[in-house]
Amino acid sequence: MEYEDEENSRLEMKNQIKQMVRQVFELELAGHRDARDLYKEELAGMLIRTDDGSFTLFSEERNNEEESLHSKYGAFSESYEKFANPSKLKEKSKSKFDIRVLDICSGIGYNASAIVDLLKDDAIELEIDMVESSIETLAATLFIPDLNEAHTYIKKYVESYLIEKGYLQYNKVLSNIPSNLHINIHIVDARDFIKNLSKDVTYDAVFLDPFSPDKSPELYSVDFFKQLHNHLESDGLILTYSAASAVRSAFVHAGLDIGEGPEFHRSGGTVASKDVNMIDKPLSFDDVKMIALSDVGIPYIDPDLSDNYDNIINRRQEKREKARFNYLFPSSSKLPLYLGVNPEEISDENLRNKLNSYVQQMGFTSLNDPRILAILDIDKTLSSKDQILSLHEQLSNILGL
Repeated sequence: MEYEDEENSRLEMKNQIKQMVRQVFELELAGHRDARDLYKEELAGMLIRTDDGSFTLFSEERNNEEESLHSKYGAFSESYEKFANPSKLKEKSKSKFDIRVLDICSGIGYNASAIVDLLKDDAIELEIDMVESSIETLAATLFIPDLNEAHTYIKKYVESYLIEKGYLQYNKVLSNIPSNLHINIHIVDARDFIKNLSKDVTYDAVFLDPFSPDKSPELYSVDFFKQLHNHLESDGLILTYSAASAVRSAFVHAGLDIGEGPEFHRSGGTVASKDVNMIDKPLSFDDVKMIALSDVGIPYIDPDLSDNYDNIINRRQEKREKARFNYLFPSSSKLPLYLGVNPEEISDENLRNKLNSYVQQMGFTSLNDPRILAILDIDKTLSSKDQILSLHEQLSNILGL
């Protein structure tokens, strides 16, 4: 059986787990009915138990760091609190019969399970496109202890897919899938999936759940988000756990309104929509300033949705270096948060001097230079997106760009 080249640039779960999953595939295809049971205990030893009793896995290292698929505070709870609940699909199900969800980086099926569980009692037709780049990660779902009945539905769909595609041959998952649940599994780079998606397909919610932006920047680019924009219902929501300035900036550059996602033991994440009325909680003005006025708000770019990790990271880094002190403030020492502040109110002398030196390198006299105050003088009742765009325009005008 052939597997994808290990040298691809995508970050995936630990190679040791992938190799064990492949051994299960080979044994089962060779006629070993108990192949999954033989590896169940060994694979279970690699699962990470989180605070709510659900499990997660770790990725391979990138930049000498590994990353878990989910929050240590509760993998399944995070799926509920970051994706299912804030998707507003429970409310929408009261007035819409057909609900469609795009689950990007489906992993071990928690986000799909959460939304199925949330809508289990509603009289709707629910269709989920689960997109995952790694066949082994998808297969690992079969070794995760059952969370609830909805998770067994996901497992059954995964098993059926693996049998259909020739990776397994025995039906071992016992589950009666409801007739109103339809799941399509796609083992493909999410960029290729969205590029090849029929123009008439739109989603009520998109769960964007890759590894973090500095590990998987290809799924947080302006260009990828523009494609998501094209396939989002007018009142649909994109939800991600990431609150990174580059991610929020990319949403704005893709024409989407943005706001804070619900908190779950860490930053609140981000929600994005074509409809500003779907945003419950706007960003703080401090966050708006960081995105609009500093180099940290420069988004990832992937023009053809095909660049590798290094190209995407290096392109953004080069743009940040060119922008810093020229047409954007540096993000060092969180400078944008202090813009407009009277320097004498900053008790730390070293910090005060450093911040003043930054703005002076850009031609301003101090943190509360009248021209900086003019940049900040925008309508605070605007949406977060429009505040970001207005601040950026004000800065460009003041600098004569």
